[in-house]
This record gives sequence, C-alpha cells and structure tokens, in this order.
Amino acid sequence: MDQMQMLMIIVESRHKEKLEAALSDRRVVGYTEIPTVYGTGRTGMRLGSRAFPETSSILFTVVEKEKVDELLSAIDASCADCREAMRMIVWNVDRMI
Repeated sequence: MDQMQMLMIIVESRHKEKLEAALSDRRVVGYTEIPTVYGTGRTGMRLGSRAFPETSSILFTVVEKEKVDELLSAIDASCADCREAMRMIVWNVDRMI
C-alpha cells in the first residue's frame, strides 16, 4: 500500500468552494469539512463578529503521499488567491481502518 497522508486544510471561507473544486478536479472524493471556524493568525482575525466578520473553514482528507504536491499545484492553478488564504498541515498516516 502507498504511504498515505492526512491533510488538514484551513482556508478563508470565501475560498472554500474553489478549494473544493480543486479537490474534485484531482479526484479527491472523500473529505470532511468543518464549515465555520474562528481564530486569528497571520492574515488577521476571523471571528464571525461585527468587528471581524470573516470566518475560515477546515477540510480534512487522506491522499497518497505522491499526490500532495500535485494537489498544491492544482490549487495554485485553479485559485491564485487560495494559497495566500490557506494553510495546509500534512501528517503521515501510519494506519487507516
């Protein structure tokens, strides 16, 4: 079995649909989404409030290790603003049941 990796992608909610399209284009058919999350980071506060109205979304998926860079390239090609509006954390998957 190929080495699998779990991706946690945190993206500004306004870019979520473009990210989902990039996943679909690369035939990533399974993911879990937390549609609205709040926090603060290098791009500012996303608190869903009147003062800081924006929010982020988190998508989790598991892909073959070799597809991670390909997926990043697809995201770059389909959404030029997405890379600046997202963070991707990658973990090795030792076991998937």
